[in-house]
Amino acid sequence: MDMHRPFGFDWGELVSIVTLIGVVMTYVKASITHTAHDSNKAEFDRLGDSIAQLNKTMVKVNMALDNLKADRESTNRRLNKLEATSDKHDIQLARIEEHVIVKGDDKK
Repeated sequence: MDMHRPFGFDWGELVSIVTLIGVVMTYVKASITHTAHDSNKAEFDRLGDSIAQLNKTMVKVNMALDNLKADRESTNRRLNKLEATSDKHDIQLARIEEHVIVKGDDKK
């Protein structure tokens, strides 16, 4: 092997080959980087869409929960009124029973 002609090429030819290999590797690296960037961008776009959809769903869930809370409060108010009315009726029924028992004892 001659030092002036390594691998049988002139120094200018070797520089050209190394330069060509460098250009090809740079192109491959740029292509891979670009593809990876596009892939990441697509993934982040899908993630952003998923988060936006989740936010919309959470708004709907919160509205449904607010409606359920309002319905529960309304039902509790109605139940309290019914309990108060039932208590009044129980008192009135007890008075009527007491009155009937007292009247029945008076007849004997």
